[in-house]
Amino acid sequence: MLPMYNDNMFSYHRRQTWETKVGEIGIGGANPIRIQSMTNVNTMDTQSCVEQCVRMIEAGSELVRITTPGIAEAENLKNIQHGLRQKGYRVPLIADVHFNPRVAETAAQIVEKVRINPGNYVDKKQFKQLQYTDHEYALEIERIADRLVPLLKICQANGTAIRIGTNHGSLCDRIVSRYGNTPLGMAISTMEFVSICHDFGFHNLVLSMKSSDTRIMVQSVRYLVSMLNEKQWHYPLHLGVTEAGDGEYGRIKSAAGIACLLQDGIGDTIRVSLTEKPENELAFADILAHLNDNTPSASKTATATIHYNPYQYQKRSTQACGKIGGDHRPVIVSEDEHIQDCDLHPQELPAADIIIAEDKDNNITALRTLADTGEKPLLLKKTYTETDWEKFYAHATADVAVLGMDGLLDGIWIQNPHFSSQRIYELCLNILQACGLRYSRAEFISCPSCGRTQYAIEQVVSQVKAATAHLCGLKIGIMGCIVNGPGEMADADYGVVGSGRGVVTLYKGHTPLKRNIPQEQAAEELVLLIKNEGKWMEP
Repeated sequence: MLPMYNDNMFSYHRRQTWETKVGEIGIGGANPIRIQSMTNVNTMDTQSCVEQCVRMIEAGSELVRITTPGIAEAENLKNIQHGLRQKGYRVPLIADVHFNPRVAETAAQIVEKVRINPGNYVDKKQFKQLQYTDHEYALEIERIADRLVPLLKICQANGTAIRIGTNHGSLCDRIVSRYGNTPLGMAISTMEFVSICHDFGFHNLVLSMKSSDTRIMVQSVRYLVSMLNEKQWHYPLHLGVTEAGDGEYGRIKSAAGIACLLQDGIGDTIRVSLTEKPENELAFADILAHLNDNTPSASKTATATIHYNPYQYQKRSTQACGKIGGDHRPVIVSEDEHIQDCDLHPQELPAADIIIAEDKDNNITALRTLADTGEKPLLLKKTYTETDWEKFYAHATADVAVLGMDGLLDGIWIQNPHFSSQRIYELCLNILQACGLRYSRAEFISCPSCGRTQYAIEQVVSQVKAATAHLCGLKIGIMGCIVNGPGEMADADYGVVGSGRGVVTLYKGHTPLKRNIPQEQAAEELVLLIKNEGKWMEP
C-alpha cells in the first residue's frame, strides 16, 4: 500500500530524529549536519590508508568510511584505527561491507559503525525474475532476520552503530520482482531491515537511500520518511547522490539531490561522492551542510499542503505561452542578447500570461504554493550576491531543484553581478540536466571509487568525457567495480566497469560486451562500440 502524501514531509523545520552515537560523534537529534567521506586506497595498505584518513579529517571529515570487502580487510581495520590513534585522531571509522555477513560481524568488533546494503547482505542481484507467494515472501524475511541478528548482537555488545544503506543499483532480485527497480522498492527494502532491527531492540541506526539519478534519490528518501513517520520511528538519515561524477557538474548533481532534501528539513549527515580524491569532497559538503543557515525563519516553520505526487515526477500541466509552458522544456532567460542559444530575453517574456516568482517569494512554502495553483507557467527569477562561485551554484541549484524535482518549473532566470552571463547560462544548463529536466550533453555516471577499484578511474573518466561529452542524450557509466556498477548504471546506454588490475569491461545496459580491455584503451574502445551501434555523432 502506497503511503499517503505526507504534509509533515514538507514542513521546513529540520526533521526531529533520535540521536545515533558513532563513537564520540552524535548523528541526528540536536547535532549539526555531519559531513563525511570514504577512502579509495587499498584497505590492506595500512600506511596509505592512515595517511589518506588524516588528509580527509584535516579537510573536515567528521567520520571516515573504509571499504571492507573481506575478512582480511576487516581485521586490518584495527591497524588503521591504531595508526590514527597514535597520531591523535579519534574520528569514528565506518566499515563499508557488501555481500558477506561474516565480514560485517568481524568489523563490528573493531570500528564504530558498519554499513550494510540490504540488496546484497543476504539476498543477491542476478537480474532474475522471481515469483513469491505472500507466505514464501514472509519466509524470506525470516531468513534475513536469522542472518542479521548475529550482527545486531555484536553491535549491541560493542556499542557499534549500523548504517542500512540501500542503493538503487543493487536492489535484490526479490525486491525488484515485486516492486520494480523503483523508489518504492528502495524504501521497502530498507524498511524490511529497519523492522528487523527495531523488533530486536536495536536502534543505533542511520539510514540512507542513494541513486545516481537525483530524482530517484529524492523520491526514495521521501517514501522512506513517510513510512518512518507512519510508525513514529525517528531514525537519522544519511544523504548522498551516488556516482555523481567529478568536477563542477558532479558537485551540482550532488547539490540537486542533497540540498533539495535539506531544504525540506530532511538529512542528518551527508557525503558528496565525487570521482576525485576524497579530501576534495569535504569543502563542498560543508557548503551544502550550511546552505540553510540563513534561510528566512518563515520557510522553516510553515507547512505546505500539496496537490501533486511527491513520489513520482510529473510535469505540471500549464498553458503554453510562446516558448514557455505546455510541453516545452524549461527555458533559460538571460539579459545578455549576445548569448545566441538562450531561449528568451526579458523583453520577450509574456509577463501577463506567466507567473514570475522573484526574490520576494523567497520561502519554499510560498514558491510551492505559487507553482501548485493555476495553469500559468512558472518562471523562477533569482538574484544572488555570492562572490564565491561554488557557494553561488550550490545555492542556485538548491532553489531550482526544490521546485524542479516535482515538475513545477517552466523556466529559470538566474542573475549574479559577479559572474558573466555566459557562465551563468552554462550553469543553468548544468542545473537543469542535474535535475533531469533538460539535457544539453551526454550524462555521465561515475563512482567515487574505493579500495575495490583496481584501475585508474579518474584518468578513464577524463578520457571518456573528452571523447563523448558532445553526444547529447546518451548516458554513460564509468564504474570502479561490480559491487554496484552494473546495477547502478543499468539505465545507462553504455558502461565501463573495472574488472581486474588495470583492465575494464564495456557494457551495453547491464550486458557485458567487451571484456578485459586495458584501461588506456577504454575510451577508444567505447567510441568504437558507440560507432558500431550507429549512435555516434561527430563533435
